[in-house]
Amino acid sequence: MFTTLDRYIVREHIAPFFISNALIMFIFTLNLALQMLGRIVGKGLEPMLIAEFFWLNLAWILTLSVPMSVLVACLMGFGRLAGDHEIVAMKAAGIGITRMIRPVLIAGVLVGAFSLYFQDQILPDMNYRNKLLTTSIKRKQPNVVIREGTFTREIPKQTLLVREIDPETELLTDVTIFDESNPNQPTTILAETGKMSYVDSLGMFLLKLYEGEIHQTERNDPEEYQIMQFGEALFRTEDTDQLLQRREGGYRGDRELGLAALTERVNELRARTEPDRYERQINRYLVEYHKKWSISFAAIIFVLIGAPLGIKLTHGGLGVSGPLSVVFFLLYWTFLIGGEDMADRGLLAPWLSMWAPNFLLGALGWFMIYLETRTHKTYRFPWQKKREEDGVPDSWSSLSGEQIDQMAAEEQARQQKEDS
Repeated sequence: MFTTLDRYIVREHIAPFFISNALIMFIFTLNLALQMLGRIVGKGLEPMLIAEFFWLNLAWILTLSVPMSVLVACLMGFGRLAGDHEIVAMKAAGIGITRMIRPVLIAGVLVGAFSLYFQDQILPDMNYRNKLLTTSIKRKQPNVVIREGTFTREIPKQTLLVREIDPETELLTDVTIFDESNPNQPTTILAETGKMSYVDSLGMFLLKLYEGEIHQTERNDPEEYQIMQFGEALFRTEDTDQLLQRREGGYRGDRELGLAALTERVNELRARTEPDRYERQINRYLVEYHKKWSISFAAIIFVLIGAPLGIKLTHGGLGVSGPLSVVFFLLYWTFLIGGEDMADRGLLAPWLSMWAPNFLLGALGWFMIYLETRTHKTYRFPWQKKREEDGVPDSWSSLSGEQIDQMAAEEQARQQKEDS
């Protein structure tokens, strides 16, 4: 049952949580827009199609922003309480840090439960719809997958480099293709201009090139080198997703499956006659399974990190809490991505690779809470040390017992005066 104090502490975190979540989602969306707008705007796509693309991408953005918002909210919420000396008053009243954190920790559990539900029930479907939409856009406007001056590997077994694309005629200029379809016979195709199209009935990309050369060599015999010139040539490449249509059926990858479906897929592969052959696939599914749980549990971990840090900030401004949140979230995400890569290659158990960031940051959070509960002399930030050297108390941890009692009495008198 939540007491008045519990509701008050939680209320201090609600606004920072939603504000920081909206801001983080805006930054991620803006970054996505800067990356993709140049590739999809002006390509003849309907505005509703572009809007749907960004809407579907909000799913994975929300998945990342929720735990990060919990950390920002804890830093800002507890920082505000510390800055107004309310932490001092609660400490003087005999309320320990674990009691202060308890309501926020319960709220973190609820946020984590929502995150798990979202990743299990909503995110897979939106990822799947996003893949279908991306495939549909790629077929309607093949030039969408090509970026000027950048190596493009969207076409199976080929790497494409284009210097310039005319936005009106969609003519490709200075085209280079590195063909890897035959490993024993590397081929490089150069052309002055070209045009790309997609034939849905054939499930193929068609690339018509003009005024070019084909350079071909034998890997086993480097001296065997051929150069063929052409005025006009047509190259066809089969699309590996040709069976994928924009409908509700079809094959789903690991990021497009819920917890139950991932478990079913793993059990199916393990039940085959030679399960060792599918170890890489099994690891990939298990990584995705544990990642959903790990990211959801991160909401609780970031409460353990954010609460003691927020108390030490003595003010909850976004200018301080924001960068601190970014540092810890980048640390968490680096461990998560690195662990995922190691698990996919079979170097680390999937469950350990996904839960390691939670174990490490959780242990750090418990250690900081332990320091706060055991002693008043805890860690110091550089600016806090400077204030103490100047004789300015920065928080309750630098005050004597008499000073704390006096400040608590002054705070109580101020509250009574405001009430009257």
